[in-house]
Amino acid sequence: MSTIVKSKAFVLNKLDFGDTSKIVNFYSNEFGRVAGIIKGARSSKSKIGKIVDVLNLVEIIFYKKDGRDIQVVTQADLISNYTNIKTDLDKLKYASSIIELVLKLTLEDDPHKRLFSGMEKILQRLDSEQTEPMLLFIMFYKFLLEEIGYGIEAGNCSKCNSKLSLSKEVLYNFELGFMCKSCGADHLINYKFSSELFYKIICLSQRNKNCSYNKNELENIISFFEKFLIYHVDEYNGLKSLQMF
Repeated sequence: MSTIVKSKAFVLNKLDFGDTSKIVNFYSNEFGRVAGIIKGARSSKSKIGKIVDVLNLVEIIFYKKDGRDIQVVTQADLISNYTNIKTDLDKLKYASSIIELVLKLTLEDDPHKRLFSGMEKILQRLDSEQTEPMLLFIMFYKFLLEEIGYGIEAGNCSKCNSKLSLSKEVLYNFELGFMCKSCGADHLINYKFSSELFYKIICLSQRNKNCSYNKNELENIISFFEKFLIYHVDEYNGLKSLQMF
């Protein structure tokens, strides 16, 4: 039996289906990731077909049937199309990367309202603020890692539990975490952090708004997050959106 339901949702991607329809992946507030078919969406007269553009925040109505892989979406109303993001290539690059992360790392029918709220807030900031887009993306990336159970703890050595120095190189093993140089001598090292870069990781963890970041530091943090996820998630092979712009 189908139930008619309504939810706010982000459009993650879409593809043509048959002669007139589209299949759309949404990330919804109430139900997590949802795949839906929109019949007639490819028609030039279809209002709903124009609204379900990738990145848009919409309110959808669909017939939800448990056990069905693709739900039937009957209505979509636009909440925000993030015009400032779509007209700025740098913002679009990182907004697309956020969309791709959510598409790749969330499950269907697995609601996570905190993640949805975080996504909504960061895209609004990207659209309305002059804050460096790469920094906003990194803030969301770290938040998402924590929300899906891959939080990166920084502060103490994972082996001897001593407080890690902000004036010395810090080592990282994908299984063990951050280590001091002494403990790291006996383990495989997957990543080395200069004292400056490790300090910026601490700033992110503590949400220190007084830290400043240069482009090289931000790129290194993204590289670390990407390698971390590739190591821990078998099906994850990196963000294509970072290479497309």
